[in-house]
Amino acid sequence: MRHEARWLVATVAAVGAFAVPWAALKIVGAGENAVLAFASSASAAALSAGGWWAARDTRSPRVERTWPRRQTEPIVVGPLPREPLGFQQRTELVNAVDQAMQRDLVAVVCALTGVRGVGKTQLAGAYARSRLKAGWPVVAWIVAEEPGQVVAGLDELAEAAGIKGGIQDAELAAAAARRWLEQLEDPSLVVLDNVLDPDEVARWLPRTGQSRTLITSTVRSVSHLGTAVDIETFTLKEAVAFLQETAGGGGDDAATVRGATELAEELGCLPLALAQAAGVIRSQGLSFSEYQRRFRRRQVVHVMRRTPGEPYPNGVAQSLLLAIRQVESGHDAPAVSRVIEFMSLLSPSGVDRNDLKTALAGLEAEEIDRVMGALADASVVSLSLDGTVVLMHRLVQRIVRDRLLEQGQLSTRIVEAATALQSLLDTADARARREAADRGLTDHILALWASAEPLDHETRHALMDLHRAAVNLLVERAEVRRACTVGQDVLAEHERLAAPQDDRILGAKSALAQAYLMAGHYELAVPLREQYVTAYQERYGRDDPHTLDAVNTLGYVLESAGKLDEAEALHRRNLQDSLRVNGPDHQTTMRAQVNLASTLRSKGESEAALALFEQNATDNERAMGADHPSTANARGELARMYERVGRHTESLALYDQVTAHLARTGQDLTLWWGRHQARALVSSGRADEGISQLELLLHRAEQSLGQDHPETVCVRLFLARAHSMTGHHTTALAHFATCVSDRQRILGLDHYETLNARRNLGLALAAAGKRTRAISCLTEVLAHYQRTLPPQHPYTTSARTSLAAAQATPRTLIFRRSTPGIRL
Repeated sequence: MRHEARWLVATVAAVGAFAVPWAALKIVGAGENAVLAFASSASAAALSAGGWWAARDTRSPRVERTWPRRQTEPIVVGPLPREPLGFQQRTELVNAVDQAMQRDLVAVVCALTGVRGVGKTQLAGAYARSRLKAGWPVVAWIVAEEPGQVVAGLDELAEAAGIKGGIQDAELAAAAARRWLEQLEDPSLVVLDNVLDPDEVARWLPRTGQSRTLITSTVRSVSHLGTAVDIETFTLKEAVAFLQETAGGGGDDAATVRGATELAEELGCLPLALAQAAGVIRSQGLSFSEYQRRFRRRQVVHVMRRTPGEPYPNGVAQSLLLAIRQVESGHDAPAVSRVIEFMSLLSPSGVDRNDLKTALAGLEAEEIDRVMGALADASVVSLSLDGTVVLMHRLVQRIVRDRLLEQGQLSTRIVEAATALQSLLDTADARARREAADRGLTDHILALWASAEPLDHETRHALMDLHRAAVNLLVERAEVRRACTVGQDVLAEHERLAAPQDDRILGAKSALAQAYLMAGHYELAVPLREQYVTAYQERYGRDDPHTLDAVNTLGYVLESAGKLDEAEALHRRNLQDSLRVNGPDHQTTMRAQVNLASTLRSKGESEAALALFEQNATDNERAMGADHPSTANARGELARMYERVGRHTESLALYDQVTAHLARTGQDLTLWWGRHQARALVSSGRADEGISQLELLLHRAEQSLGQDHPETVCVRLFLARAHSMTGHHTTALAHFATCVSDRQRILGLDHYETLNARRNLGLALAAAGKRTRAISCLTEVLAHYQRTLPPQHPYTTSARTSLAAAQATPRTLIFRRSTPGIRL
């Protein structure tokens, strides 16, 4: 059973430099390469190695897609901020946004631009809250400051909307969310807050439908994405009104108005600075003039390190620091300082309130809630609409960090924060929490790493384990592209900071290798896994079980990368070593045995592969017993091999044993083995039975997993092949064409999975007698493969063989020939 193995390898083998869980490698040994081998059949390539590629909108031509159309309750995603004290409506700006959003266009985009602190986020928040009041069914708030955060936010939207199903790749879930937004009949709103990379955002904007996207950014070039509304500081009138309403400075007499006016001018009418000043005035009962005198006595500009491109008015740092000092002077002063300093080191996308209570050991929950109230009242932090997320403005974070640096406390606080984040990783319910509530833990880790930039190497050394954990979190959450990018950065930092023999470097290589495996970049994973094996051999010796398992994994990666000869040689040596060290009944030996068999099957060496699969089934039954899961898996792999070589009666008999085992043990593998059993029925001439079974499996998968689940997609593709083999060419072509269209839209024209889908469509066209179209399709696919892959890569050779088959083979044989190394 190869389908689930890749996810286990990708998630568990990255946990440490020298810890490869046996269970994951056991499954790899039992089946992953078999999927690659099964894919060697041109038709069955439809579903190889696997269905793990996650969701595609590959709908059955007979099943209409049912997107949700109207929501009974609004879907609200992300830390949508509450309305702040004394919020100024800024009518002209609100009208400008309304006009932009009401344009008679599809997929409208409006971009709010301006320097930090002018109130872009608050204006966007006000608009989002107004859309909720207007009854819009979807409002999503996504902090888009770091690469990958848009994907994570849309992934969360897909889950909240109930359309994620079993999608295991965050980018594919994000694409599903975008398609869903495009098809909603009612208007929806997505806010992308603090966009720094317009190109990163552009690819995720809905392209059609009634959706509305509101962007906030300091980067003026976002204006090319839609209608731009430039946000300036408050007008003097707005600033004075804000101070009078928020600060409680008293009255509208001439002296009060003059004091508010002078203070507003000194603070540059910047909304953030005014809010901080108002908090101090309100809490201390000061007049505007008294605050201004205090403000002028504080010479704190030097505390703030100026960032290029961010020309803040001179009074911003003073007002912020005065507000922070004010709230730190109260009854809960130690707790306030601890919370402020901790939050200043984390992501500005917000901190889950429960995570704060878990991370800040020694502070009572009630104390933290009391501190949150004081900080929010002083405008040092803000809360999300539902109160579950605490947000601190980036400028507030900067001044707190700079103050810590000036005081020589930054390193200490960073190490303390790292310990706190590690406690979140280590909590008993960490997995459930990460999958549900806190999608920002990776962002917090990376923000903490960035906060240590001005410090020496010693502090960064203390963060290396946590930094590496960020990659593993991304792999676990299936944020594939970001996992690769962050993994590359983490490895580069590890190599810069640590000695070459440091185990942490090897751990970083392992984490990056898992990211590459998940992304399908097997050729990039190969050298990393080779270095891993070398390290195992040096540490444990060639005969240690750890080393044998590491070699086993390397063989799988080599085979996945199309290096079949190297994989075969490696598995042969590993099998010999396992037999010599552990004997024939050890699991390490049987894993090496089945991996070698699978590699031979991928190479088309059916006779040798069959002998090994038979031996593996016999060895498993003798050593593990007839009812052991490993024995059932070995029987299933042998059944697949029997079907491949035309021994249909024996194949179906073994599938019956596997099915009976699943029924006895309650294992949820029916979709996996059931579809292979159905394929054997079709191959044996019992096509009606096989197609009927696949239709039942497809219905079950759609009902229980959703149409986008990888298992559902695999069953549907098996059904397409069955129809093609039995001459139902119209139905088969509809299935294959939908798969090509969806993969091309989601993954791009040149992605290898799109090319594999196009190749199988070409074969289906040939089987249907559409020779000219088939040859044209397969010729284009071969040209794409030749541009992107080595000449002898299995995909390239398979495409070449497929083209030759379409040119010369009778159509009735197109889907009955074996073509090594193909997948869809």
